Amino acid sequence: MRLKMILLAAVALALVIGLIRGGSLRQMADVPFRWGWVAILALALQLFLVYLPTESQGGLLDPRSWLLTLSYLLLFLVVWGNRRLSGMVIVGLGLLMNFVVIMANGGFMPITPEVLRRAGHADLAPRLESGALVSGTKDIVLTREETRLWILSDIFVIPSPLPLASAFSPGDLFIALGIFVLLQEAMGAGLFKRI
Repeated sequence: MRLKMILLAAVALALVIGLIRGGSLRQMADVPFRWGWVAILALALQLFLVYLPTESQGGLLDPRSWLLTLSYLLLFLVVWGNRRLSGMVIVGLGLLMNFVVIMANGGFMPITPEVLRRAGHADLAPRLESGALVSGTKDIVLTREETRLWILSDIFVIPSPLPLASAFSPGDLFIALGIFVLLQEAMGAGLFKRI
C-alpha cells in the first residue's frame, strides 16, 4: 500500500496491451507531453510526505497538508497543460475527486480501520484509531461516520493475501483509467483502433 498498486497495475496493463495491439514504446517519445518536470516535482513532494514519519495529523494548517495541496496544484497544472492528450481529462477528474476528499478531511486521504485491515495493512498505522496517519501513505484513519465525502475516500479493497493487496479510491480508478487511455494512445495502439 506504500504505492497505489492500482496505478502501477494500470501502467503495466496498458504497456502490455499496447504492445499486443501493435503499439510501440518508441512512439511514446513523440507524444507532446508538456511540463513533465512539474509532474515529477509534484510526485517527489508526495513521496517526501509519504516517507516523512509522523503519527497524527495537524489539520489543514499542518505543513504536510500544505505540501500535499501544493503537489496537487502542480498536478492540476500538468493536466491542464496536457488536456488535449487522450486520457488527461479523465486523470484530471480523478485528481479532483481525490483532492476534494483530502481537503474535506484535513489534508489527508481518509481510510477506515476496516478497509485497512481487509487490505492487510493494519500494521502500517501505529494505532487504528481516528487521526492516526498510515505509514508509507497519504492516508489518515477515520471511521466512516467521521469521514466527510466517504464515497470518495479509499473505499475499494484488493484484499490480502491476493497479489497487489491495497486500498484505493474512486479517484484512483479514474486516474488509472486515464493513464491507461493515455498510454494506449501514446504507443499508437489507440483504444478506438482495431476494435
